[in-house]
Amino acid sequence: MDKEELINGYFLGSLSESQSAELERLRETDTDFAADFEFERELQSTLKKKERQEIKSLFSNLDIEAVTDSEDSRPKETETKVISIRPWLVAASVIFLLGLGSWLLFFNNPDFNTDQLYAANFAPYENVVHPIERGEQLEDLSTRAFTAYEDEDYSLALELFKELQVQQTDPYIAFYKAIVLMQLEKHQEAIPLLEGYIENDGQLKDRATWYLALAYLKQNDVAESKTQLEKLVEMGSFKKEASQKLLGELDEEL
Repeated sequence: MDKEELINGYFLGSLSESQSAELERLRETDTDFAADFEFERELQSTLKKKERQEIKSLFSNLDIEAVTDSEDSRPKETETKVISIRPWLVAASVIFLLGLGSWLLFFNNPDFNTDQLYAANFAPYENVVHPIERGEQLEDLSTRAFTAYEDEDYSLALELFKELQVQQTDPYIAFYKAIVLMQLEKHQEAIPLLEGYIENDGQLKDRATWYLALAYLKQNDVAESKTQLEKLVEMGSFKKEASQKLLGELDEEL
């Protein structure tokens, strides 16, 4: 595995123990490699921050709409507006990052197949609905479930999300449960959860559409995967550039 693949594999979470050790050795001994690694990490961090800001804005809008609906019968003195700020630098960084991972794997693997395309594009969605404060008591079921999710203990997370669905009706539970199932290679079970979430107009439905496209890709259902990617491009927001790129790769290589 060359240096670019090591960096890409690190952020995809696909490195073996020996490959991880090699990456750490290069970070300590190769200044160019270390600089490339730090640049990639900064881009990843920028992407996560942007995701969290967008979700916070999304749920803030939901709260405002709920309050507005409850006050429709009363005179309105003021109108609250939520403004979403998207710095050009964040946008440029995200666009670059979306293309980088797939580009590296594609040109280093001429015999690209659906599994490789899936690996190049899949990463578990960040916990943006129930942030965990490390050190807090884990008595709350939601906290326990999302702690297991963040700790990548997906078998435990699946059991806890199942319990959570019995106690709560929050739609996002199905979304995160579906991602857990994908991590556990249970894509066939994840598909109906994602489809149901999208049909119910879940607030993360654009994210769900991306993961649904990947789940179909993993199942080698290229036609349905492309259908979902085309829907995502039409939405014009989340993963638009990544969807266009993946569509192009599917058209050219498969």
